[in-house]
Amino acid sequence: MSSSGFSLDQLSGNGSLSKDDVMQQVKSELAMANAQELISNINKHCFKLCVPRPGSSLSSSEQDSLGRCVDKYLASWDTVSRAYVAKVQNQK
Repeated sequence: MSSSGFSLDQLSGNGSLSKDDVMQQVKSELAMANAQELISNINKHCFKLCVPRPGSSLSSSEQDSLGRCVDKYLASWDTVSRAYVAKVQNQK
């Protein structure tokens, strides 16, 4: 079994996977990679911005700042993502 969840026989055409199965698996893996990158970017950006001196716990102001930062980051990402999808669909 490969890291994609398919065996080598399936990927080489000797198995029972259809083109749609492979496309669905690729889309799923791409979505997972995008989600992981989003979380990583939020962690880097918001933590650096909101927690100037890390300690054993977060203060209430750091927690509030992180909450607002994550909300804004997600809203921005959603806006950019929607614009990108619209642009790609218009190019078809």
